[in-house]
Amino acid sequence: RLPLWQDYQEQLDTPFADMKNVGGMPAGSITAGCFLSRFTEGQRWAHLDIAGSAWRWGKPESASGRPVGMLVQWLMTRASR
Repeated sequence: RLPLWQDYQEQLDTPFADMKNVGGMPAGSITAGCFLSRFTEGQRWAHLDIAGSAWRWGKPESASGRPVGMLVQWLMTRASR
């Protein structure tokens, strides 16, 4: 579990809107979880940090599709319960 402490929550504060959807470095996955937590009160949820493996860098840049298999397997396992 990632810590959703107030220090991380405050990275989503902005004077221009209700909140922003990105925090500062180096806690990107934690602040993404903080963002999601604001919309999931009382519900079980998970943040899958797939950004690092989702893209193929270089020329041309494109999506790798790499996280898809893991996500499909996880959903199939959950559905079979």
